[in-house]
Amino acid sequence: MGRVEGKVALITGGASGLGAADARKLASEGASVVITDVQEELGRAIAAEIPGSIFVRQDVRDEGQWQEAVAATIARFGRLDVLVYNAGLVRFANVEACELEDFRFQMQVMVEGCFLGCKSALPVMTKTGGGSIINVASVAALKVSA
Repeated sequence: MGRVEGKVALITGGASGLGAADARKLASEGASVVITDVQEELGRAIAAEIPGSIFVRQDVRDEGQWQEAVAATIARFGRLDVLVYNAGLVRFANVEACELEDFRFQMQVMVEGCFLGCKSALPVMTKTGGGSIINVASVAALKVSA
């Protein structure tokens, strides 16, 4: 029996990289997987690889799309046990070169999206007795690089 047998996991940023690897690993350990991303073609391809999984297009900056992603999860699987907040982006620029709008965009994805994910997942998890929220972050959050 897998470590997450019978659990349902929603993974943001699941169309590529670490998010796709998370989706594959959780599925291999018995979880049903919901892959979300703004990269529709890649997300659908990953979902097609993983039997029983689904893809939901989601911009993590949009509270309504969070509600839709959670609702799609409940509609398909009846519960939500694990949220892996993996959505993110990398844009290298020092403070002098970074435009305010670019900074705001990054904060919306990295901070606001994480907040919205917790806000959306917690009530559903609470109703079924709990769950796990895993917020993925870069080592850059701990150490400044030049």
